[in-house]
Amino acid sequence: MLKEKVVVNSEIGLNARVASMFLRNSVKFSSNIILIKDNNRYNGKSILSILSMQSANGEEIEIEISGEDEREAMDSLISFFQKDLKEFYTI
Repeated sequence: MLKEKVVVNSEIGLNARVASMFLRNSVKFSSNIILIKDNNRYNGKSILSILSMQSANGEEIEIEISGEDEREAMDSLISFFQKDLKEFYTI
C-alpha cells in the first residue's frame, strides 16, 4: 500500500470537470484508489464520491493506493495533481 499527500491546484477545486479527468486517470488501474480528506475516505473511482469531498483549491488530500499496479497508479495521479488543472475547466 502506498500513501502520498497532494495539494489541489485548481482555482475552483475538484469540480465536476476536474473530478471527471481524475476519474479517467484512476479507472485505468486495477488497484484500489482511496482519497482521504479530513479523516474521511472517498472512493477514487467514483465520481459521486470524489465530488462529495468538496475539495477546494490549496487543500491537501492524501491518496492511498493498494494493488498490483499501485506504483504506476500513484505516479500517474501525483502527476495529475502537479499539473495546472486550469486546462480542465476553461472553455
